[in-house]
Amino acid sequence: MRSIVRGPMPAVPVTVDTRQLDRNIKRFHQQVAEAGCMTRAHLKAHRTTELAARQVAAGAVGVSVHSAQAARDLAAVGVTDVVVAWPWREPWRWPLYVGAAHELEHFAVHVDDAETITGLGRAAAAAGVQIGVRIDLRHTPAADVLTLARLTESTAGVRLDGVTGYHGPETAEDIKDFSLLGRRHAEELVATAESIRADGIECPVVSAGGTPTALGALSVNGITEIVAGAYATLDAGLAAAGVCDLAEVAISVAGDRADLLADCAQPWDPDSVSVPRDGRLLPGHVCPLAVNLMRGKVEITVIDGGATVDRWLPQGRPDRE
Repeated sequence: MRSIVRGPMPAVPVTVDTRQLDRNIKRFHQQVAEAGCMTRAHLKAHRTTELAARQVAAGAVGVSVHSAQAARDLAAVGVTDVVVAWPWREPWRWPLYVGAAHELEHFAVHVDDAETITGLGRAAAAAGVQIGVRIDLRHTPAADVLTLARLTESTAGVRLDGVTGYHGPETAEDIKDFSLLGRRHAEELVATAESIRADGIECPVVSAGGTPTALGALSVNGITEIVAGAYATLDAGLAAAGVCDLAEVAISVAGDRADLLADCAQPWDPDSVSVPRDGRLLPGHVCPLAVNLMRGKVEITVIDGGATVDRWLPQGRPDRE
């Protein structure tokens, strides 16, 4: 005889509220658009093609990822503009980038050295595609920027998309005035782009990263794009910093699955990994949560008005296992 287990059903491990999610997306996109800029959603905050496609449908110009495979996964769901937002240098990646460029209307990668530009250019030209490159100022010495821009201009198979950078809050001091941090970094990006243009080279994109620093960056004339990850779900760390309210955080974790919140503290507050709300836990930092879900193959249950409407599985297949 089959036994019957009575009592409450186990809580859903991770949920996302689509109504709050869509409000967050709409508000952020409007703020960016009002400044005359575009939003590029970063996959790292949730690692799901479903939410990335939702962000694009809501007005994001495209998506940032960390691998060619992720770019191709997005192409398969109709996203047409993807940037690999890390300056990988390994030559074995170049054919993978060429494959992604064949599948996307616009494909670009971050670069920080001459060998990547010339090698990628040869591979792309041989395959009959053109790949955009964005000079990543996080890793490129200021003295080398113009040299890389000139090299890109003269290399077949690649085009200069522009310059990009990210300087997020890392300390308690940084987060005290995250808007000022964003503005100062944006000013550096714009000045670099202007130096490239002064040399007669087009530099169409000036891309600044970060959800908390976005408003500061948007106050600087010349920024064209904001790359942000956490703006859709938000998290408790951003709420504590004053970027949003706790009520606006769209993602939560069951109280009995606190293991999923390992390493989910913000860098400026390493002791806080979660905040309780309505019997569940809000992640201190949503990006590490996405990594934990991906590694554990834990789905996100998508809720609309209290009803389950979908399930999203975070994924992050690397370009080489």
